[in-house]
Amino acid sequence: MINTDCIQLIIEILEKDFLDEKLYNIFIKTKGARGFLEHQSCIDNSIAKAKIKEELKKIIKDEYYEDEYEFYKLRKSLNQLKLDIQYINENADLLIKIALKKVYKIVPREMPIRYNIYLYSGGDDGGFTINRKKIFINYGKYIGEREEFINILSHEMYHSRKLPIRNKIIFLSKIMVKENRLLYETIGKSIEEGIACLVQHGPNLKKDDLSGNLTKRHLLVARDDFETLNNILMKIKSSKTLGREYNRLNIYVIGYLIVSIIYKEKGVLILDDWTINLNFRRIIEEYVELCNRNGVSTCINNEIAKWLVK
Repeated sequence: MINTDCIQLIIEILEKDFLDEKLYNIFIKTKGARGFLEHQSCIDNSIAKAKIKEELKKIIKDEYYEDEYEFYKLRKSLNQLKLDIQYINENADLLIKIALKKVYKIVPREMPIRYNIYLYSGGDDGGFTINRKKIFINYGKYIGEREEFINILSHEMYHSRKLPIRNKIIFLSKIMVKENRLLYETIGKSIEEGIACLVQHGPNLKKDDLSGNLTKRHLLVARDDFETLNNILMKIKSSKTLGREYNRLNIYVIGYLIVSIIYKEKGVLILDDWTINLNFRRIIEEYVELCNRNGVSTCINNEIAKWLVK
């Protein structure tokens, strides 16, 4: 099942020429809207709710107003949006089946995928996952894009794989050490998102990600992201305080480049070290070895690379 309550209520709200308070109050309490608010990590959700309400009022009043949550895109495509939601409601099982087929090309078949899927609209992300089981998809980015919707579903389903309890305990014990925790926030998350993007797009990016996180241009200038990564890792290694570099780091690009190179030459088994065990060291080691063998720059500082795989 795919929960479309949030989007269906936005449609009803945008079809009126005034903000219907009753509809709005139901909408803001839907699981999709509440998940979005939680994801935004607002200190005070009442502020975010009030802002969403004001933005909806403005776009209903002014047909040319473009709000920060991008509800205006839904308003401009209401007919297509209604057709999409009808199709999703009638064919949810099929869409999930297709998405799972993509996931299990990378994830071992015996590994369960847990999912409760909710559609919402707002923000920059294409989607996100909470607690490895609640999947939220920003449908505003996928209106009229059925194939891309399936692709983002498969991406988030990768994040929803059920890890063995023993491996989770080992991982949690490791990140109690500050250095390991910071490495997870950089290299670990890069590998996690890289494999999710591999599930979503395959090893060759044919079309820019609609969220904007992974594009062909990003891949062409990836050296800049690796330079940022090297600076961050050097600070972690030296126990220095991190600055704003992390906010500039595109973990999608770094991770996708690393895992797609490995996948093309070695297949999926090495990636299982992260998928199952949440261990990135063998993946980095294999990436460095493959690049060296093929005469290609790893873009990772040699000193850093040796430190990462020790």
